[in-house]
Amino acid sequence: MLKLKDILKKEPADLTADEKEFLQENASYLKDAELKKFGIEAAKDDEDDAIDEKSLQKLIIDNIKANVGAKDIADELVKHFMDGVQEQRSKINAGQKIEKDEKKDDITRRFMKALLDGDRAGAKALSTSTSGASPDDAQAGLLIPTELMTEVLRIIPTYGLARRAMRYLPFSGPGNSRTIPALGTTVSVFWTNEKAKKKSTQPKFSLITQTLKKLSAIVPFTEEILEDSAINLTALVAELFGEAVAKEEDEQFFAGTGAPWTGILNNGLVNKVYQATAGVANLSADDLLDMQDATPSGALNGASYYLHRTVLSKIRKLKDLDGDYIYQRPGQGLPATIWDYPYELSDAFPAYADVVEGSPYILFGNLRLGAIFGDKQQLRVKLLEEATITDTDDQTEINLAEQDCVALRIVERVGYVIALPTALTVLDADDSGSSAS
Repeated sequence: MLKLKDILKKEPADLTADEKEFLQENASYLKDAELKKFGIEAAKDDEDDAIDEKSLQKLIIDNIKANVGAKDIADELVKHFMDGVQEQRSKINAGQKIEKDEKKDDITRRFMKALLDGDRAGAKALSTSTSGASPDDAQAGLLIPTELMTEVLRIIPTYGLARRAMRYLPFSGPGNSRTIPALGTTVSVFWTNEKAKKKSTQPKFSLITQTLKKLSAIVPFTEEILEDSAINLTALVAELFGEAVAKEEDEQFFAGTGAPWTGILNNGLVNKVYQATAGVANLSADDLLDMQDATPSGALNGASYYLHRTVLSKIRKLKDLDGDYIYQRPGQGLPATIWDYPYELSDAFPAYADVVEGSPYILFGNLRLGAIFGDKQQLRVKLLEEATITDTDDQTEINLAEQDCVALRIVERVGYVIALPTALTVLDADDSGSSAS
């Protein structure tokens, strides 16, 4: 298997054709001096395939901060993956059957093994077996096989609130942006006298542009897993991919602060309600009812509250003027409700302890009316062996090769846009004394 660090020790004249091709494919990982030594042009991304490396680095740093300590980095990087493996093995030991599609799993194993072995041609052949044309470049990597992609798309909605609740309109055709007509107002009706002139009315539309951006995530991988036939590799990899992607989508689309997305909570166009008394500890039943009043009646059908589970704990203690709890438990096939409307919980929303004055933290409204989610159903994957990751101090570098660790970098193109801001209302912990709708 070709190793970048071994090739870099050679002189240009001693390189084989395969080694030269390997260097060119991995030009993005070479230093300027190394590029110059071997006469290689730096990898250039066009607008369509460019990856926001700064955002990717931040995502990696944030995930390491959240899940990995500064000690024993190499072991911890693969812990999450191995936990999933051990869970499946425990089911096998307990006599539970792990359901899997043998053909699908075989394709996934051969694809992953080709990546680990440096067999780019073999991996590419598997990625195009049923996928059609496969973009193939050093920066973006290879499309994953259709068999694995199908499983990923099945898994993601289990985790992703944005994908479940927003209106889903997949991208088709070339390009990373599209123009969508958005409804600005609804149709009005009038009472008229007999034979009186009828007023004409029509809805007003505006045009909004939805743009895709690249989302990248890092998933650890070990060669040992490929040899364990008892493990449903396709389901395991799909679950890890889906979890990583859906988590980041929710955090950006609901709570993003502008890099790279401005989430709904921080969007200045949606309705905003301020608490009667500042501070999350002073959240009242009336504040939540005011959110309904600030939302047009046309958006109430299908509306829900969206919040963090720790905020729900506070709401469950709130009562109306008659002394009845505004939270109702599920029963007789009906979901649990807040002020007679269902709710959904997501860790993408601010936790109770993190809410400060001037901070929006609860969303109410009809997400299918208010927001559109779109993606291009193509996940690209690239094996990282020689990459360097920044540690939790934002300075110390972790070299995967030196730490005997490999990882898969997955990339997708995804985006959302607010189509009808008035269908969405957020609650702010401040008490400005006014609310906009």
